[in-house]
Amino acid sequence: MKKYSAARVPVVVPAFLVAVTVSLVSCSAPENEKKTAELKGENQTSEIAKAEASKESAADATPAAGAQDDFVVQVNGEKLTTAEVDAMLDSQMAAISKQVPPDQLEQMKSEWRQQLANYFIQKTVLVQEADRQKIAVADDDVNAQLKEYEQHVPPGAKLEDVLKQQGVTLEKLRSDIGSVLKARKLIDSQVPAEAAPAEEDITNYFEMNEAEFNEPEMVRARHILVKTGAADNETVKTAKNAKINDIRNKLLAGGDFAKLAQEHSDCPSKDSGGDLGAFARGQMVKPFEDAAFGQKVNEIGPVVETQFGYHIIQTQEHIPAKTKTLEEVRPDIIKSLQEQNRQKALKDYIDGLIKKATIVYGKN
Repeated sequence: MKKYSAARVPVVVPAFLVAVTVSLVSCSAPENEKKTAELKGENQTSEIAKAEASKESAADATPAAGAQDDFVVQVNGEKLTTAEVDAMLDSQMAAISKQVPPDQLEQMKSEWRQQLANYFIQKTVLVQEADRQKIAVADDDVNAQLKEYEQHVPPGAKLEDVLKQQGVTLEKLRSDIGSVLKARKLIDSQVPAEAAPAEEDITNYFEMNEAEFNEPEMVRARHILVKTGAADNETVKTAKNAKINDIRNKLLAGGDFAKLAQEHSDCPSKDSGGDLGAFARGQMVKPFEDAAFGQKVNEIGPVVETQFGYHIIQTQEHIPAKTKTLEEVRPDIIKSLQEQNRQKALKDYIDGLIKKATIVYGKN
């Protein structure tokens, strides 16, 4: 359980890239398994999907002299205007202005502006090449992607409302979706899936990265939390201590852990009966970790106090450390090597398109 740290603001490409949840340069990574934010001490800030921009590719383009000031970058005549970028950045800056110091805001704004330019260059050369090859995207495919976005809109809100807050129209979103789908079709046709790597490469990868395949000792546990805070006086803390001990007595008497967690826990994990899943040492704050790893399976442990409050912990499984063999991880290695090779081929392909393009930078 990691100790609490201040909320971190993710460095992401601004909101209009909600239209491109899959990067043109790399496949989207699977979501990390979610542990309880309360316990980990991490502010699970909802991030706008970010596009992976290749700075090396954009750096290969030479700015032309005499560039106008009404655009950030122009690719074969197609412009990313200063007004467009400023609108996107202003919206994003407003959303995080209370979380980030002013000096850092300016630095982030500059970084995001460069990311937008880099992404625009990549997207544009791909879409222009797709148009040259007469690659089309069906309306049904765009509509299907739109419906997928709608599923991620907060309850009670509409996609149009979320887009409006970001300064994006539905028509712009549809256009961006169409562009990305068109670029994907081009990529699939020009950068095919990689063949299986040679046995020597698989073996070398395993030997060089063997430590990555070692699984540490873990436990699977659930808990009930009665939260405490710095503003609690002794009377309040005494009452909360009495509450957690009363819950523990009910558990010792045969009470249903999941039900009591749902009724009384102050942790978001209550929705799953207090279940925290499996975790290794170092992921939880030390008092919690020591208790979870030190308890017998299914034992209702003593009340544990951490900086978050009072906990009742039940360890449901001890999972011993394990070193995996090459045969066990072979499929993962093959997949990883294939992806690495494809990413290199994809980068080389995009770099080639960029080198052939006429790119002009405006005022940044």
